[in-house]
Amino acid sequence: MIYRTTGPLPRSRGLLSILLAARFLSPSTSVAAMASPPPASIKVYYYDFAFWRAECVRMGLFMGGVPFEDVRDVKPAEMKASGKLTFGALPIMDVDGKTLSQTQAMAVYAAKVAGIQPDDPWDAAKVDECISGCTDVTDTIAKTFRLSDEEKVKAREELCAEGGRLRMHLGGLEKICSENGDCGYAVGESISVADL
Repeated sequence: MIYRTTGPLPRSRGLLSILLAARFLSPSTSVAAMASPPPASIKVYYYDFAFWRAECVRMGLFMGGVPFEDVRDVKPAEMKASGKLTFGALPIMDVDGKTLSQTQAMAVYAAKVAGIQPDDPWDAAKVDECISGCTDVTDTIAKTFRLSDEEKVKAREELCAEGGRLRMHLGGLEKICSENGDCGYAVGESISVADL
């Protein structure tokens, strides 16, 4: 399915996405606001469930009015055989026939194409810091996925306890947001991919 701001909200979009679109999209937020023309074709490949690594890319493109194909019927063996999995994992983007992977790269690219990437180098670095912080959260929790239920509960309690690694990561993200004041954005004075 190809999404445009004039079309229906993508399937994975919930109330949060609707509120984001209503609050943050303005007449100046569009593909037309970009410095260079958008690519002819963007495809985002990921499974049919909402996970931040793909959602920040999908939502960024959607909010910027950038048409893209949301490919959710993904078969890992076929993707691997196609040679598109540069680092052996999803999500990936296909941009005019070229492959882009890694959440950080895809999120920043989507934000730039969508016109929601900060121009200020400091603010852009703070957006990158937020994305890296989210990656740290995911990596920390992922270490508990294969544990037995009993071990998983104990490990996650330790991660969330005072001095726990997850608590530290989430505290870092909270600090970034609070240092930006009470404007409602993680970085700067307008929405960025860090907010997604």
